[in-house]
Amino acid sequence: MSTVLGLNSFHADAAAALVRDGKLIAAVEEERFNRLKHSAGFPLEAARWCLRQGGVDLREVDAVAVGMKPIDNVQDEVLQILSGRPNYSRLIQKRLDAVARFRDVRAILAREFGLPKDQVPRLEEVSHHLAHVASAFFTSGWEDAALLSVDGFGDFCSTYLARGKGKEIQALEAVRFPHSLGILYTMVTQFLGFGRYGDEGKVMGLAALGEPVYRDRLGQVVRLLEDGLFELEPSYFTHPVYGVDMIWEDRVPQIDDTFSERMIEVFGPPRHRYADVSVRDRDLAASVQSLLEDALLHVARRLKQLAPDATRLCYAGGVAQNCVANTVLRRDGPFAEVYVPPAPGDAGTAIGAALAVSRRLGDAAGPELKTSRFGPSYAAAELERALESSGMSFERCSDVHERVAELIAQGRVVGWFRGRSEFGPRALGGRSILADPRRKDMREILNTRVKFRETFRPFAASVLAEKQKEWFLDDWSSPFMQFALRVREEKRGEIPAVVHHDGTCRAQTVQAEADPELHRLLTAFWQRTGVPMILNTSFNENEPIVCTPEEALDCFASTKMDALALEDFLVRR
Repeated sequence: MSTVLGLNSFHADAAAALVRDGKLIAAVEEERFNRLKHSAGFPLEAARWCLRQGGVDLREVDAVAVGMKPIDNVQDEVLQILSGRPNYSRLIQKRLDAVARFRDVRAILAREFGLPKDQVPRLEEVSHHLAHVASAFFTSGWEDAALLSVDGFGDFCSTYLARGKGKEIQALEAVRFPHSLGILYTMVTQFLGFGRYGDEGKVMGLAALGEPVYRDRLGQVVRLLEDGLFELEPSYFTHPVYGVDMIWEDRVPQIDDTFSERMIEVFGPPRHRYADVSVRDRDLAASVQSLLEDALLHVARRLKQLAPDATRLCYAGGVAQNCVANTVLRRDGPFAEVYVPPAPGDAGTAIGAALAVSRRLGDAAGPELKTSRFGPSYAAAELERALESSGMSFERCSDVHERVAELIAQGRVVGWFRGRSEFGPRALGGRSILADPRRKDMREILNTRVKFRETFRPFAASVLAEKQKEWFLDDWSSPFMQFALRVREEKRGEIPAVVHHDGTCRAQTVQAEADPELHRLLTAFWQRTGVPMILNTSFNENEPIVCTPEEALDCFASTKMDALALEDFLVRR
C-alpha cells in the first residue's frame, strides 16, 4: 500500500492530487488558490493542500508523480527542429531547459517544504498521454477498455491509442509533432479572434449558430489516412516551422497565434477579438466542429481495428472537453460505452500520473469515480466567520434545499456553495450558480447580470438521473457534464434557458448515491414545478471558480445574484 502525490507542473492548469492505497482522496487546481485562470507553473499551494487533506507529511509520501516525461521523443523533436525551424539553437536549448526543470521538482519541493533534498520522495515521470489515459481508465471502474488521448501536444505527441487491462496499459499507436487535432481546433479558435488560453469552448458554442459550409475547404487542412490516423497540411500553420511555445508571465498561460498567411489567403482576414461575430465566423466554427467530429470518429475506428474485442472506450486529453464531439463519439462511434473523466484536460494528468504510479507500486484499483468533489470544504464556524466579516445579513436554515428550490422557482438566481469543491472545469453542485431553466430570458439575465460573457454561449443543466429518459433522447449517464444530450423536441419549449440552438443541452445526470445534496435540491424543484432539472453554471465571473466562502461572498456582492446558500446559511439581498 502506498501514498503518491501527483502533479501537473510547469504547464497550464497546474494541479495536484493525492492517491492513497489506489484511491483518490484529494485533488485541486492551483488556480483555485492563486485566482489566476488556467494558472501555469508549479502547483505548490495545491500540493500543500492535498497533503494536509490527506493528513500526511511530504516525507511520508512514497513517490511524487509528474504527468510529463520530457525526455520522451526528445530525439525526434530535436531532429524536427534541426530540419526546418529557424533559430533552432534557441529552441533546442529551450527544450533542454524544460527537461532540466522537470528534473528539478524534488529541489523545489525540498526548498518550499524546508527539507533536505534526500528526504523528498523519489520522482516518477509518467509520459503526458499515459497520464491522460490513466486518469480515465483507472477511474472508470472498468477492467478492460480501449484508451484514447487527444490533445494539443504533450511530450511531442498529440494523439495516443492504447489498451487497458487490469493494472496494465499497452500503447498501440500515436501521432507526433506537427500533426494535432487539438492544434487544428486551437488555430481556428485563434483565427476567429478568441485568443485567450482555453477559449476553444467558445468556438464549440458558436458552432451551433452556423452551417458547416467550409467543411470541404477545411478538409484540405487535415487528411484522414486510409490505413492510419491523420496528418495536417503544414502550410496552414506556423508551428511546423516556429514550434508551439506556451509562455506564461505571472503564471498566466498564452500561446501565440498558430495560423499562417495561407489560412488568411483561403478564408480571409482573421476576426479581431472585439469585432462582431460575422456569418463567416459562425460558419467557420461550425465547419471546424464538424471536421473535428469526423476526425475523432476516424481515430476511434482505427482504435477499434487495433483493439477489436474492446467494447468500451476511456477518453481523455484536452480535446475530450468538447462535449458536442464527445456525444458524436458516443452515439456514432464503434464503442458501446464511452467514459470521460471530470478533468480530461491537463489538470487531470495529476490524477493520472498518481494513479499510474500507484499501480506500479502494487496498489489495487480504486472504485469507479462517481464524483468530482475532491477539493476543499469548510466547517460551519468558518462560514459563519466569513459571513460576519462581510457585514451581510444571513440566517441559518434547516430547510435550505426547500428554500433555495422555492427561490429558483420564483425566478431568482442563487449561488450554491456546498461540500467539497469540484476538480475540473465544470461546476457540478459544489460551487454553482443555479437558475430556473423554464425562463426564456434567463440566459440574458445571467449573461448581463452575473457572467458578463458572450451571449451565444449556452448554459448547462443538472437533471435527476431517474427522469433523464423523459426529457432526453440520449439515455446514457453523464455525471460530469461531458456530453451534450439531445433534448426531446416536445420538451424543448419547457426549458428554453438550457437548450442550445442545435437542440442539445450539456447535462449533468445526478444520482442520489453520488450527490445526495444536489439530488435533494433537484427533487425539491421538481416537486414544485414538474421540471426535474435546474440551470447550473460555474460560480465565478470571468475568474476561476470560487473556492473559499470569502470568494463566494465577494462574487455575490460584485454581481446581481439574488441569494447565496453557503451550506445551511442563506444570504438574500
